[in-house]
Amino acid sequence: MRRATFLFLLLLLGRSVLAGQPPTTPPPEGTALYAFGVELFRLGEYYRAITELKRFSLLFPHHPRQPLAQLLIGLALQEDGAYEAAFAHFQRLQQEPGEVAQVAAFKLGELRFWQGQYPQAIALLSDFRQRFPTGPLVPRSTYLLGLSHALHGDFVAAGQAFALLPAGHPLQARAQALQHELQEGLPVAKKSPRTAGLLAGVLPGAGHLYLGQPLRGLTALLLNGLFLTGAVFAAREGLEAVAAILLYFETGWYLGNINSAVQGARDENRRRLTAVQERLRATYAPPPLGFDELQALGLQLRF
Repeated sequence: MRRATFLFLLLLLGRSVLAGQPPTTPPPEGTALYAFGVELFRLGEYYRAITELKRFSLLFPHHPRQPLAQLLIGLALQEDGAYEAAFAHFQRLQQEPGEVAQVAAFKLGELRFWQGQYPQAIALLSDFRQRFPTGPLVPRSTYLLGLSHALHGDFVAAGQAFALLPAGHPLQARAQALQHELQEGLPVAKKSPRTAGLLAGVLPGAGHLYLGQPLRGLTALLLNGLFLTGAVFAAREGLEAVAAILLYFETGWYLGNINSAVQGARDENRRRLTAVQERLRATYAPPPLGFDELQALGLQLRF
């Protein structure tokens, strides 16, 4: 009897304790799959993360984490080097409401910047600043806009953009250092296409020597000299038809030598400018906005 009474009292006590606790709400269905995709992203398994997050999006389209999953897919595509796919993904995502759209719009300009497509980056970053005049991404977009102008050769517009950076912002020191380096223009020693063409016209091969291409210069000199000598010899021997054919080919070699020297100067200038741009970008560009940086900016994104 005492044992039955004790068990009855214990049962009542257990029920009263459980009744005093608030009911626990289970997480929405699909949360575990989303968390698995996030963990794969953190581990750098970007291809697998994309696969799992896309599966989550298809199976649970109304899950509250759906916008964040879409944002992570875009970031994973970027980290995996699929820039065009990431760009198309962020284009669709910028139509979403809230801060996810803000991040997606910023990423469009940033992607074009890292692809070296500076005019497009300038247009997209300017559009971002108009759409989102306030927020934690504004200083970063302002700095990237100025850097894009600088690498595109418009130092005045770069200075105007850098002047809009908030005083004391960490990126302001980089902007000042870059402007100091660019005060005398980009340090690019250019070759004159006109000079290269004129030298090649006076003496075949001389234009390539001017460009620092001795082997191509010697080849041009030998070919032109050979065909011209053959044409003169054929004319002296009364072989007018042979002389005409040789002169026809010689004209092609001669004009090709000039065009090659001019184009070679332009290509050399482009290579040197690209090398300087890549050095400046590697020195002054902040790393692409990623998972950790997003959480450090103070955005209301909780992955």
